[in-house]
Amino acid sequence: MSATAEPSAKLLGEVALIACGRREGKTRSCPSCERKAPALLSIARTGALDALAAAICGDNRSACRDCHAKAETIIGEKVRTLCAG
Repeated sequence: MSATAEPSAKLLGEVALIACGRREGKTRSCPSCERKAPALLSIARTGALDALAAAICGDNRSACRDCHAKAETIIGEKVRTLCAG
């Protein structure tokens, strides 16, 4: 058994929704972002903003501004919440 706690389904859903493009009225992410959520959260926990943005964007070298902003949101809202708890 791993010493690291598994992230909750709610947390993964929130990360996926941010990566997919959170907006009013949208309550779920697309299946692709749902599948990527565990990996995105893992990257976010390291604080590697550029790597997270690239993973969201789907480019191994860089990311667009929108995906960079999504990465900042994930790190700012979700990862800091985990560390505070």
